[in-house]
Amino acid sequence: MNKHPDPRRVARLISRAQNALADELDVKLVPFDITAAQYVVLSTLHSGRANIAAQICKELSYSPGAMTRMLNRLEQKGMVRKAPSIGNRRTVQLELTEEGQRLFPSLLQASGTVIDQYFGTFSAQELDTFEALLLKMFAGK
Repeated sequence: MNKHPDPRRVARLISRAQNALADELDVKLVPFDITAAQYVVLSTLHSGRANIAAQICKELSYSPGAMTRMLNRLEQKGMVRKAPSIGNRRTVQLELTEEGQRLFPSLLQASGTVIDQYFGTFSAQELDTFEALLLKMFAGK
Protein backbone atom coordinates (compact mmCIF):
# COMPACT_ATOMS: atom_id res chain seq x y z
CA MET A 1 0.00 0.00 0.00
CA ASN A 2 1.20 3.50 -0.82
CA LYS A 3 2.49 5.27 2.32
CA HIS A 4 2.06 8.73 0.81
CA PRO A 5 -1.26 9.19 -0.98
CA ASP A 6 -1.07 11.38 -4.05
CA PRO A 7 -3.68 14.19 -3.96
CA ARG A 8 -3.33 14.47 -7.76
CA ARG A 9 -4.67 10.93 -8.06
CA VAL A 10 -7.69 11.90 -5.96
CA ALA A 11 -8.20 15.02 -8.10
CA ARG A 12 -8.07 12.89 -11.26
CA LEU A 13 -10.65 10.49 -9.80
CA ILE A 14 -12.97 13.37 -8.88
CA SER A 15 -12.65 14.73 -12.41
CA ARG A 16 -13.23 11.28 -13.89
CA ALA A 17 -16.33 10.81 -11.71
CA GLN A 18 -17.73 14.19 -12.75
CA ASN A 19 -17.14 13.39 -16.42
CA ALA A 20 -18.72 9.93 -16.08
CA LEU A 21 -21.81 11.37 -14.39
CA ALA A 22 -22.16 14.07 -17.06
CA ASP A 23 -21.61 11.60 -19.92
CA GLU A 24 -24.20 9.18 -18.55
CA LEU A 25 -26.66 12.01 -17.94
CA ASP A 26 -26.14 13.19 -21.53
CA VAL A 27 -27.17 9.71 -22.70
CA LYS A 28 -30.28 9.64 -20.47
CA LEU A 29 -31.35 13.11 -21.65
CA VAL A 30 -31.07 12.42 -25.40
CA PRO A 31 -34.82 11.67 -25.71
CA PHE A 32 -35.55 15.16 -24.32
CA ASP A 33 -33.05 16.99 -26.58
CA ILE A 34 -31.35 18.38 -23.46
CA THR A 35 -27.68 18.03 -22.50
CA ALA A 36 -26.35 17.49 -18.99
CA ALA A 37 -25.01 21.06 -18.96
CA GLN A 38 -28.42 22.41 -20.00
CA TYR A 39 -30.09 20.27 -17.33
CA VAL A 40 -27.89 21.80 -14.63
CA VAL A 41 -28.98 25.30 -15.71
CA LEU A 42 -32.65 24.25 -15.79
CA SER A 43 -32.28 22.65 -12.37
CA THR A 44 -30.73 25.82 -10.97
CA LEU A 45 -33.67 27.85 -12.27
CA HIS A 46 -36.23 25.29 -11.12
CA SER A 47 -34.83 25.21 -7.59
CA GLY A 48 -34.82 28.99 -7.31
CA ARG A 49 -31.10 29.06 -6.43
CA ALA A 50 -30.62 31.69 -9.14
CA ASN A 51 -32.76 33.58 -11.64
CA ILE A 52 -30.30 35.84 -13.44
CA ALA A 53 -27.42 34.81 -15.69
CA ALA A 54 -24.71 36.28 -13.45
CA GLN A 55 -25.96 34.27 -10.47
CA ILE A 56 -26.04 31.07 -12.50
CA CYS A 57 -22.51 31.77 -13.80
CA LYS A 58 -21.29 32.11 -10.24
CA GLU A 59 -23.14 29.03 -9.02
CA LEU A 60 -21.92 26.83 -11.88
CA SER A 61 -18.53 28.45 -12.57
CA TYR A 62 -19.47 29.30 -16.16
CA SER A 63 -18.11 32.19 -18.15
CA PRO A 64 -20.66 34.88 -19.09
CA GLY A 65 -20.19 34.11 -22.79
CA ALA A 66 -20.80 30.39 -22.33
CA MET A 67 -23.85 31.15 -20.21
CA THR A 68 -25.28 33.49 -22.83
CA ARG A 69 -24.92 30.79 -25.50
CA MET A 70 -26.45 28.17 -23.18
CA LEU A 71 -29.43 30.39 -22.31
CA ASN A 72 -29.98 31.26 -25.97
CA ARG A 73 -30.10 27.54 -26.85
CA LEU A 74 -32.54 26.87 -23.99
CA GLU A 75 -34.67 29.80 -25.08
CA GLN A 76 -34.72 28.48 -28.68
CA LYS A 77 -35.85 25.10 -27.33
CA GLY A 78 -38.71 26.82 -25.51
CA MET A 79 -37.43 25.85 -22.07
CA VAL A 80 -36.38 29.25 -20.69
CA ARG A 81 -37.90 32.69 -20.94
CA LYS A 82 -36.00 35.96 -20.47
CA ALA A 83 -37.83 38.95 -19.05
CA PRO A 84 -36.63 42.42 -18.04
CA SER A 85 -36.15 42.86 -14.32
CA ILE A 86 -38.66 45.14 -12.65
CA GLY A 87 -36.04 46.67 -10.36
CA ASN A 88 -33.15 46.97 -12.82
CA ARG A 89 -33.64 47.38 -16.57
CA ARG A 90 -30.11 46.16 -17.29
CA THR A 91 -30.82 42.82 -15.61
CA VAL A 92 -32.70 40.03 -17.32
CA GLN A 93 -34.77 37.68 -15.16
CA LEU A 94 -34.82 34.04 -16.20
CA GLU A 95 -37.56 31.52 -15.64
CA LEU A 96 -38.66 28.17 -16.92
CA THR A 97 -41.40 28.32 -19.52
CA GLU A 98 -44.53 26.20 -19.19
CA GLU A 99 -42.78 23.63 -21.39
CA GLY A 100 -39.72 23.75 -19.13
CA GLN A 101 -41.90 23.26 -16.05
CA ARG A 102 -43.78 20.41 -17.74
CA LEU A 103 -40.63 18.59 -18.84
CA PHE A 104 -38.58 19.14 -15.68
CA PRO A 105 -39.97 16.16 -13.68
CA SER A 106 -38.86 13.81 -16.48
CA LEU A 107 -35.42 15.41 -16.55
CA LEU A 108 -35.20 15.09 -12.77
CA GLN A 109 -36.14 11.41 -13.00
CA ALA A 110 -33.41 10.83 -15.60
CA SER A 111 -30.91 12.58 -13.33
CA GLY A 112 -32.05 10.47 -10.38
CA THR A 113 -31.49 7.31 -12.39
CA VAL A 114 -27.89 8.32 -13.09
CA ILE A 115 -27.27 9.33 -9.47
CA ASP A 116 -28.70 6.02 -8.24
CA GLN A 117 -26.54 4.16 -10.76
CA TYR A 118 -23.35 5.73 -9.40
CA PHE A 119 -24.18 6.22 -5.72
CA GLY A 120 -26.70 3.45 -5.11
CA THR A 121 -24.08 1.06 -3.79
CA PHE A 122 -22.90 3.51 -1.12
CA SER A 123 -24.25 3.13 2.39
CA ALA A 124 -25.79 6.15 4.11
CA GLN A 125 -22.66 6.40 6.27
CA GLU A 126 -20.37 6.29 3.22
CA LEU A 127 -22.38 9.05 1.53
CA ASP A 128 -22.24 11.15 4.72
CA THR A 129 -18.48 10.67 4.89
CA PHE A 130 -18.01 11.44 1.20
CA GLU A 131 -20.09 14.61 1.50
CA ALA A 132 -18.20 15.67 4.64
CA LEU A 133 -14.85 15.20 2.89
CA LEU A 134 -15.96 17.23 -0.11
CA LEU A 135 -17.29 19.98 2.13
CA LYS A 136 -14.00 19.97 4.06
CA MET A 137 -12.16 20.37 0.75
CA PHE A 138 -14.13 23.54 0.03
CA ALA A 139 -14.13 24.95 3.58
CA GLY A 140 -12.70 28.44 3.64
CA LYS A 141 -12.64 28.78 -0.15
